[in-house]
This record gives sequence, structure tokens and C-alpha cells, in this order.
Amino acid sequence: MARTRQAEVAVCHVDGPTARPVPSIAVSPLAGPLFAAALLVALAGIAKLSRPAAARVALRTAGLPSTAVVVRALGAGELLLAGVVLAVGGRLGGALIAAAYLAFAAFAAFLASRSRRAVPCGCFGSGSAPVGPLHVGVNLALAAVGAAAVVRPSDDLVSVARATPLAGIPFVGFTVLLTWLLLVLLTALPELLAAAKPTKAAAR
Repeated sequence: MARTRQAEVAVCHVDGPTARPVPSIAVSPLAGPLFAAALLVALAGIAKLSRPAAARVALRTAGLPSTAVVVRALGAGELLLAGVVLAVGGRLGGALIAAAYLAFAAFAAFLASRSRRAVPCGCFGSGSAPVGPLHVGVNLALAAVGAAAVVRPSDDLVSVARATPLAGIPFVGFTVLLTWLLLVLLTALPELLAAAKPTKAAAR
């Protein structure tokens, strides 16, 4: 999807002499990254609801309320936000993603400074990696995606998928793959980088 296109849906009503086309579907180049960002928020919400311990440690370290009820409420809010972005899309979806990831970036930067990068962000339960510059950078990048999606919005996930080739299967596959890559960036990669540091020091 190199540029925005309007997918005209070839369905007409036949209840009168004049056919009425269904409104076109807005498909932006940012649709995949935007929906991937929303799915990532959903994964974080599920993790907080099912395994709140890591998020409680992160909130406590940041000096914020850290009860299990608070963490699960945050998780439920993240699931609600993700659901709205996926089901509605549009400028509202972009604005929600931009606001959410700006907040995530600010929290990650504050937590990294306060804990000296020793405490996991708690975003994805026990699988979370120690928070650091990579978390801040990825969150800022996804906030930029959301902001750009406000300018060039897409419709909801189902409509966009239906408007893409092969019934949307490649598009959905790309979105899921991108979500997984983002998850790796925020969990596995920071752990690998942290584990590699002592090795470099020993080699010197």
C-alpha cells in the first residue's frame, strides 16, 4: 500500500430504478501499523488482567498506586482502547493510539530514570524486559503512527480487510506479524541486549 486509495465497493441496492453504491472504504498506508499498535495494547491489557504482578512492581517503583485492582483496571482500559481502534478506526483511532503511546513513552522514560533501568516496564506481565531507551523509542514511534493516522485515517479493521486483496488475508497476516515483531522489540530484544553487555565488558 504505497499510497492512500479508496476501494470502491461494487454493491448496489436494487429496490429502485437508480442504483446506489455503498460508500467507499478508506484504506491508508498506515492501517497495518495502526492496527498492530492497537493489538499490542490489547496484549498488554490481557497481560495486566491475568498477571498483574510485574505491572504492580513498575507502578510501585514509579511512586504510583499499584494495587491489583488498579493494574487490572488499567488492563481493562487498554482492552477497551484497542477495541475502539480496531472497531472504529478513523481519526478517533489514530488519536487514541497517539495519546496512549505518548503516555507509555513518558512512563517508560520516568521509570527508566527512577529505577536506573533495573525494573521491567510490566507491560506484558512476567515476560516484560527491563525498561530502557528502546521502550521509549518504540513507544514514540507508535505515537507518531497514531498522529499520522489522524491526518490520513483508515476505516475499521474489518472494512479495511475486506477492501484489500484476497479477502484481507495478506493484510491481516501482515498486521499480526508486525504486532509480533513489536512485541519482540519490547521484550526479547532488550533482554538480549542486556545479556550481551557483560560479554562485551569481559572481552575488553
